Amino acid sequence: MHFFDCNCSFGVPGIPVFRYARSAQELLEEMAYCGIERALVYHASMRFGSPTIGNPQVLAEARDHPALQATWAILPPQTGESPGPEELVATMKTQGVVALRAFPNEQHYALDRLTFGPLLELLQERRIPLFVKQDLLHIGQVLRDYPRLVLVAVNQGPHSLERYLRPLVEAYANLYVDTSYYMVDGLIEEFCERHGPRRLLFGTAFPDNCSGAALLRLAQADIPEADRQAIAGRNLERILQEAQW
Repeated sequence: MHFFDCNCSFGVPGIPVFRYARSAQELLEEMAYCGIERALVYHASMRFGSPTIGNPQVLAEARDHPALQATWAILPPQTGESPGPEELVATMKTQGVVALRAFPNEQHYALDRLTFGPLLELLQERRIPLFVKQDLLHIGQVLRDYPRLVLVAVNQGPHSLERYLRPLVEAYANLYVDTSYYMVDGLIEEFCERHGPRRLLFGTAFPDNCSGAALLRLAQADIPEADRQAIAGRNLERILQEAQW
């Protein structure tokens, strides 16, 4: 089993957690302990501080570790804290940043057409993944305006939100969900039976969650081995390869 975590971070978090990784090296040790081979990572300051500080931090620390791939967080360009869409994507390509993240609640902005219209249009056109930590009602509003956007909904829980999620899954073919909070018994199995494994991405949400929780739930899921391998890493590899730089 080759696990590729789509949703984890290092750095001092802004909320109390049981255990966290202060550095990229400590995150690699956590991953090795759990048997996770690769990860898309962000720095805690991208979420709890400012991406203007955290984006360079995650790149600097992850650069020397092949198992870690850096992601950046977005900010509204109107405040002058972020470059325009074309410049941002060009810089991502140069720096080897493979995806973007949005933390609207923590960073106090609206993820919508008014604030991010040109960027969301470009991400949709280029199939560059956007990982969004926000409730599914707001995510649904984004997808109504950008129905082909490759959007990964992360940290969706801890309780089941399927009555919000499933209509969006049926309507938007490029909506994905990370498994960090998919802990309800039989939920992975039922999702795969109804929708197939393609839309699920293995994620731990470390350090909000312990890394082993999502890993164990997927490893013990009663699904075909090919489905398990797809969720564990192949789906994420595919959407990263499909991005048009």
